[in-house]
Amino acid sequence: MKKHELEELAHSLPPEAETRVRLPIVLLRRGDLGLSAFTILGDPYEEYAILILLDAFQGSFEQFREQKSDPVVIFKPQISLLMRRFHSLLVLGFGSSSIRT
Repeated sequence: MKKHELEELAHSLPPEAETRVRLPIVLLRRGDLGLSAFTILGDPYEEYAILILLDAFQGSFEQFREQKSDPVVIFKPQISLLMRRFHSLLVLGFGSSSIRT
């Protein structure tokens, strides 16, 4: 893991999340959810962090947890953005519909 990517991640996340996110963040491709659909493996903190990094959520973790009902799904263009910024902190995996997140 690259130090500058770790520092950028820490500065990008709110204090409540920066110490709770487990690395590397695993992004799992799920063909059953659609073409180039990915889910985030791990705790809700990893999902929250990814949405914060993508500017797709602006609230606190508690607000995120109250609003979240289904697994967060992100798509290939968003994966590309994340990989450019945090290549050493992310792992891409491939799964099937039988894998639960």
